[in-house]
Amino acid sequence: MSANHLTPEQHALISRYREKWQHIGLSTERINQQHAKDAVRAIYTVLRLNEPEIIIVDSPNAAFEYIWNLLQVGSHTILGDAIDSSYWSRIYSNLQSELLVRLPVNLQTNLHSLFDNHLAKEYATLLQKHLENQWKQVFSQHLGKGDRNLLKNIFSSCRKPESLIAGGSYFDFCIYGLNYHQFKNKVVILEEFVKNCGWTFFFKNIAIISNHSTTISIDSNNHLHAEDTPAIAFADGYSLYAQHGKTKLERTRQPIDDIGWARFLEKINAVEIDSWEEYRLLRIVKQQINVQTMQFLKATNPNTGEVRVSRVPLRIASAIEAVHWINQRTKPK
Repeated sequence: MSANHLTPEQHALISRYREKWQHIGLSTERINQQHAKDAVRAIYTVLRLNEPEIIIVDSPNAAFEYIWNLLQVGSHTILGDAIDSSYWSRIYSNLQSELLVRLPVNLQTNLHSLFDNHLAKEYATLLQKHLENQWKQVFSQHLGKGDRNLLKNIFSSCRKPESLIAGGSYFDFCIYGLNYHQFKNKVVILEEFVKNCGWTFFFKNIAIISNHSTTISIDSNNHLHAEDTPAIAFADGYSLYAQHGKTKLERTRQPIDDIGWARFLEKINAVEIDSWEEYRLLRIVKQQINVQTMQFLKATNPNTGEVRVSRVPLRIASAIEAVHWINQRTKPK
């Protein structure tokens, strides 16, 4: 049996489900945060994992910044191990395997071809390469030889809604077009994730959900393309330029420095514990952000405006004590 043996009604459903899943998987609408959290919690439940802390950020790049900030202050254990494809296969690959034994081989081949979505693949591939090119410089500069495995591990935790468009539309068709209704609940879990989440980084203790992109521009051949503006853009300004499906004008990401740390502390509204002259003792508490409680000393040069940020122990209760502690550590021996 091949796709040629499908009824006209079944052929119509192919187009319907292709359009449905591309619409939800490449949405440019802001996510509903509660729905996004519920979708992620459902995945952890079906994987029989404890419910994680859930963070929502504006872009996949912002998710990397969040992870990098944890790594920089030695809080990588807060994330826990990556929930990689070996876990994800319990939902996706098992569902595919169960359908394989029910459908003729020729029909499977035809359907996979009919539901293939090159725009979704292109979006996922170009955006990942863009992120890799930027972040591998940061990781290699600060982490040396261990950077490749760490970067790979972070990407292994990431589930991309657009990468599920082809499979989701295929599964949907099998349920409603070929009457395999017994798989409906499993596909609902995938659909809720694709509909309500952007790129999501799954770890044992924390899940980081990126919002949808605000812009996706394509050419007449359905390739990512824009002339003088980003083909993909996010609310926080992160963007990717592309012409006819190929990236251009790669932005070079600068390593996170003291200014980056200062912005991070400001963004999360770190609590000021004490101040002395140009020094401020700032604390991040767990209620503000899903990491361990931490303290930093921020110094702003009153003449030049230069900012320096240093992490200090929690036992330190005043800005002047933090200054003395840092001076003792940096004093030549």
